[in-house]
Amino acid sequence: MLSDCLYDPNSEMRDEDLYSEIARRLSASPYVSPDMKDTYEYQARMCSLNARGTGAADFAFIDTDGVRGTLYGVKSEFTVLIFVNPGCHACGEVVAPFSSEPVMRLISDGRLSVLGIYIDDEIDKWKEGRDELPAHWINGYDPEGIIRADSIYSVRAIPSIYLLDKDKNVIMKDAVPQRAVAFLQNNMSI
Repeated sequence: MLSDCLYDPNSEMRDEDLYSEIARRLSASPYVSPDMKDTYEYQARMCSLNARGTGAADFAFIDTDGVRGTLYGVKSEFTVLIFVNPGCHACGEVVAPFSSEPVMRLISDGRLSVLGIYIDDEIDKWKEGRDELPAHWINGYDPEGIIRADSIYSVRAIPSIYLLDKDKNVIMKDAVPQRAVAFLQNNMSI
């Protein structure tokens, strides 16, 4: 039940930071079968990637203009990092909260950046759908495929939202859009 509530990417209550400790303890429990121990160990390792309060892993991306950038090269008080796919219905649902008038004002003032990153390897598909994301977002793709390889981020579902501070420390991981916007409203006087 805890896995369904805290680890399922479709749960509104998901919280990998809480689940990480549960998975870690289950992986060491003498009451858990060996095959489940491996599962819990893997889950704990994935939860530890970019945990709340740690520095987000940097990566390179190429934007719609063909310019190479990096996550740490995006300068603003806060950064919303969203892993997206063109044509993704659920991705379209996250556009509205991050396109509201108050959020748009933060973006235009340079206080907030929204970075939409495509992590799959079908770059033609990204190019065809790149206009699906708002023009006020930074829209790019991962040219090396390191994010998809689960080596620096654990992206279990698309979209996946991270809220980062100015130093790129993780404030929220795999956040529900409304929670991230509420945080911004409460912390940025919008």
